[in-house]
Amino acid sequence: MKIAVVLVEPEYDVNVGMAARVMKNFGFSDLRMVSPKCGVGPDAVKFSKHAVGLLKKAKRCKTLAQAVKDCDLVVGTTGILERNKGTIRSAIPLQKFCAGMDEYGGKRIALLFGREGIGLNEKEISACDLLVHAEADAGYPVLNLSHAMAVVLYSVRMASGKGKKVREKRMGAPERRALTHMFKMLAERYKARNPERCTVAFARVLARANPTRKEGHSLLGMFRSATEGLRRKK
Repeated sequence: MKIAVVLVEPEYDVNVGMAARVMKNFGFSDLRMVSPKCGVGPDAVKFSKHAVGLLKKAKRCKTLAQAVKDCDLVVGTTGILERNKGTIRSAIPLQKFCAGMDEYGGKRIALLFGREGIGLNEKEISACDLLVHAEADAGYPVLNLSHAMAVVLYSVRMASGKGKKVREKRMGAPERRALTHMFKMLAERYKARNPERCTVAFARVLARANPTRKEGHSLLGMFRSATEGLRRKK
């Protein structure tokens, strides 16, 4: 799945810069602008931070049709659900859209973000295959452009699997057994009231903690030092 972010007639270069930064934050790079009302000036560059390269490569299009002509699915975004009564498009919650993300594998999706002042107009909404909205508080549901993008792009990233972290390797069973054995040696040496029971409790705590391999090596090093110290004393 490929994502193209389309800004429809953005009005302020500060917002364009922040939009580029948000895209880079979440690993997206295809930025397209339809008839921007602002230039990519010093403020846009300043607020894009390390995404200035992405900003400068943004495509400028005269029409929305031109901007999405290579896309398989056009998804509009809105914060106001009842303004555009001339359309038959009903907005679905962002969460619901992301829940069905697997259906769009291999497709290029255009995510449309409208003007800072009025958002997408009725004609643009009618051109969308889907219309989504972030589930903000009803008392003030309209988000700033870059904030809306952050919410949507984060959600799309996580739903598509791009945001899944590589899990750290966990300590294996042999290391856990070695730790438990050394704990038992220490419990017996320092005459715990019930060494066997203490050892079982330690083993259970270790299993629940499920330490990473790195954490396990640190524990093993400390326990080895302690048990070797006992042997030297003997």
